[in-house]
Order: sequence, then structure tokens, then C-alpha cells
Amino acid sequence: MAPMVGAGVPRRLAYADPPYPGRARRYYGDHPDYAGEVDHAELVASLSADYDAWALSTAADALQDVLAVCPPGVRVAAWHRGARPHRSATGPINAWEPVIYGGQFRRAHQVDASALAMRDASGRSSATRRGEQLDPSRGSSRRVDSFVFAPAARTTDPDRVIGAKPAAFWGWVFDLLGATPIDSFTDVFPASGAGTRAWDVWCGNASRLAAVGSDA
Repeated sequence: MAPMVGAGVPRRLAYADPPYPGRARRYYGDHPDYAGEVDHAELVASLSADYDAWALSTAADALQDVLAVCPPGVRVAAWHRGARPHRSATGPINAWEPVIYGGQFRRAHQVDASALAMRDASGRSSATRRGEQLDPSRGSSRRVDSFVFAPAARTTDPDRVIGAKPAAFWGWVFDLLGATPIDSFTDVFPASGAGTRAWDVWCGNASRLAAVGSDA
């Protein structure tokens, strides 16, 4: 069982979204930060040693190999992002991505109205408005390890990188790790910097809603 920490204990959080195994050259060979295939054993060891809690995205077909280099006690969450066109597929088309997470977690607890509002502020409400009615993370008073959100292409972002995660995804990951504004956060593969921006926005919303709750 993963160790638990109290509500007032700050933690160092991290999220890593490296090129998925076997895909580095295909998708990122012409990127200025390209450095070949990522050593996932070294990456996981660094996440475990340098951070109190962390999450790591990978591909479904690489999950077995990546889990093999993870420490005992890690868990696997699922982002259901929807199927992508794949004309040459001979089997079921992959429509989800695993998110491995581990470390020290906050105890699950019933959240109040402010916390639920904070989830909406992270972008989840947009998923419901777009018809994603099957998202188990919606309408729940507890954190859940499954998230349904089909992102649109970020065609207006000049710094977009293949595989970049949408804003709603970041909110779910922060929630998954039980993040609070007293924690610190590192996006290990920052690319365009969306993760750091999402954290700043999330912390601002959380602090604002907490202040509103204390004045009520």
C-alpha cells in the first residue's frame, strides 16, 4: 500500500510525458530537443528518488515493459482519449493511454462544493458540455483513476508538439495525485510549457475557491 501524507504536508510532484517507447524518432526526430529513445528505467528511478509523488504517461502497447521497471506499489490510471484514424490496423484500434502513478498520496476524502468547483475550473466541465457523459470522474465526490476526454487538434498553437496533453487532462492528473497549492510541481518533459501553465492556473483557482469558502 502506498504511503499516505496529511493534508498540510507539502510534497514535490512531477509528471513525465516522454516519447513513448519505440516512437521517439518517428514523432520527434526533427524536434530541437530530440535525444533518442528515453531510458525509462532511468526515468522511473529519477521520479521515485526526486519526487514525493509522480505520474508517467505511456502507450498501451508499452505498458508491460514500463511497469517492469517501476517500483512496487505503483498504480495504473486510464485516459480514454478516443480512437484515432488508423487505416492499416489489423486489430482493435487503441483508444486509451495508461498513466502510471506512484509515491506518497493524500488520503481520499469527501470533497466539498469548492473542490468540485475546482474540478470544473480545471476543464472537466467542457468535456461534459461536449457530450462526454460517460466520464466517471464527473459527478463524483472522490478522485477516480479513469478520465474520458477526446481532445481536439491544437492547430492554433505554434508551439504544439505531437502528443501534447489538453488542459482538462492536466486537471485530472493534479486531482489524481491529490495535489494542493502547497505542493510544488515539475513537468519533466515541458515541451511548450503547457504543464507549468496549467499548474499555475490550477493553483490560482484552488486558492481563490478556498478563499471564497473561508468567507462563506
